[in-house]
Amino acid sequence: MKKSIICILVSSLTLSGCTGVKQPPLEEIGLITVLAFDYVDNNKMKMTAIIPQTDPEAEKHTQQYSVETDLIEKGLVEISSKSDLTVTLKQLRVVFFSEEFAESGQMREVVKHLYNDANVRTLTNLAVVKDSAEAVLTSEYPDKQSMSKYINSFFQHRQVTVYSPMITLHDFIHNSYNPLIDGLVPYVELKEGFIKINGVSAFKEEEMIHVFSEDEGIIIQILQKPDALSILVFTQDIGDSKKEKVSLKFVKHKAKITSNHDFESPKVKISIKLEGTLSEYDGERDLNDKKGLASIEKDINKKIEDEVREMLEKFRELSIDPVGLFETFRMRYKKDFSRDLRDELLSKAEFDIEVKTNVETTGTIKK
Repeated sequence: MKKSIICILVSSLTLSGCTGVKQPPLEEIGLITVLAFDYVDNNKMKMTAIIPQTDPEAEKHTQQYSVETDLIEKGLVEISSKSDLTVTLKQLRVVFFSEEFAESGQMREVVKHLYNDANVRTLTNLAVVKDSAEAVLTSEYPDKQSMSKYINSFFQHRQVTVYSPMITLHDFIHNSYNPLIDGLVPYVELKEGFIKINGVSAFKEEEMIHVFSEDEGIIIQILQKPDALSILVFTQDIGDSKKEKVSLKFVKHKAKITSNHDFESPKVKISIKLEGTLSEYDGERDLNDKKGLASIEKDINKKIEDEVREMLEKFRELSIDPVGLFETFRMRYKKDFSRDLRDELLSKAEFDIEVKTNVETTGTIKK
C-alpha cells in the first residue's frame, strides 16, 4: 500500500514537471469582463473586449481593445499583444452581439465556443445590441466609476426591475438544441449614456428573426417564468379622451399549460393566475366599493387574455415557441419529437385562455 502511494506521488510530480507551463504573475494577467461581437462578413467578425485596470493610479479604470478576426482564440492572442497582458476569460460576465451579427447566424457558434471553454462561466449573460455592439464598450459613462461593474450590475435581476429578461450561456445553448423551445435574448440599445432594454430578440435555431417590444416581452414572461415580475402597469381607454392607469406591485403570477394530447386536432389551454397589490390608480372608479375593485380585476383579465392571444398568433406567424406550449404533447410522443412536428402543431392548434386576477389594496389609493 505504501509503495502504491509513493508511486502515485512520484508520477504526479513527474507529470506536472513535464508540462513546462508557468503561470504568469497576477500583474501580467488581463481579466476580460465583457466581450462584444460585430459583423464584418461571413468569414470575419470584430471582437471588442474591456479589461478593468488593477492599478489604482491609472487614468482610466478600464481598457478597451478591438480586433478583426476569424477565430475567437486568435482574436484573444491579438488583444494580448496589444495590451501587453496575458488575457483570460475567467472573469467574463457579459457578452454583447450586434443585431446584424445575430441575424447572420454566427452567434450560436460563438456562444457554443464560449460555453465549451472551461474558463468561462455558464452564467455569463448575453444581449443583442441595436446597431453597434462595440459602441456599448467604447462609450463614455460619465456617472459610472467602473464601466465593467456598471455593465455587470445592469444584467443582474433586481426586485424593483419591471422587466428583466436575462439569458445566460447555459440558457441559450439549452434552448438552441431543444425542439420544444426557441431562444430569446434581451435586446438593448445605447441611449443618452445608458444601456436600456427595449425588448427581446427571438431566435429560430441559429438566426435572430424578430424583436418583441418590451410590452410583448412582459406577456412572454408571464407565460414563461413564474414570479419574474415585480410591477405591472396597465393603461386602457375609459372614454373618448381619457385613459385609465392601473399599477400593480409585487406581482405573483403562474401560467399552467395543459392540452388534449390530440396530434390531429391539438387544443391547448393556458390558465394564468395573477396576484398583486394595487399601488397606484388614475381613473374614475370608486375603489372603496368592492364592485369597483372587482371591475378592475375583470378588465385586467380581459386585457391580459387579449394580449396573450395576440402573442400566440405572432408565435404562429413566426413559427416559433419560446414558451414550451407543447411539452405535454412531447410526453405522449413515443418517437423523437422534432421542431418540424412542433411547428406543425403550432400551425393548427386551438388556444383556450383563462386569466384570473386577485387585486388587493393597502388603503387609500390616489384617484
